[in-house]
Amino acid sequence: MSGNESETMAGFERRLRAAEDRLAICQLEGAYSTAYDGAKGAEWAALFTEDGIYQGRQLEGMGELNFVQGREALAAFCSSSPLTCIHYLNVPDISFDGDDATARVNFSFRGFRTDSYGRVHVTEAEGYYDVAYRRDGDKWLIRRRFTVYFQRGRGQMHTAAVH
Repeated sequence: MSGNESETMAGFERRLRAAEDRLAICQLEGAYSTAYDGAKGAEWAALFTEDGIYQGRQLEGMGELNFVQGREALAAFCSSSPLTCIHYLNVPDISFDGDDATARVNFSFRGFRTDSYGRVHVTEAEGYYDVAYRRDGDKWLIRRRFTVYFQRGRGQMHTAAVH
């Protein structure tokens, strides 16, 4: 192989690796919302590094600030959520630095909970995640995920009678 061909092949391999890394992080984000929305704590926690962190910025009127670290605590946090929920995630804006990466992921969230009287309560939020990732062997994991809310609200769902 000539020098030019060798350089071309090396450039192709770098671009291929960058595309694979980008796709792997997009897949990780998809698995994140699927696992959390399904209350699959162990699956959700496995998407983080061993010492991974989930943290949310506190808004006025919110309870305690979320700061959860380590896979065992992350699994318990996810599994104990009182909500049935769905995350709508946008495509992450990813930057790479070797075996580390960061991204901003815009999101909308809807969560539902039925109280003992059969009333459905809704939690809605919009904001973004600032996420730090780390390559671990042949896969990417979440090192830290920080939630920034633009808006978060709660209310009761009103339904019309069906005839």
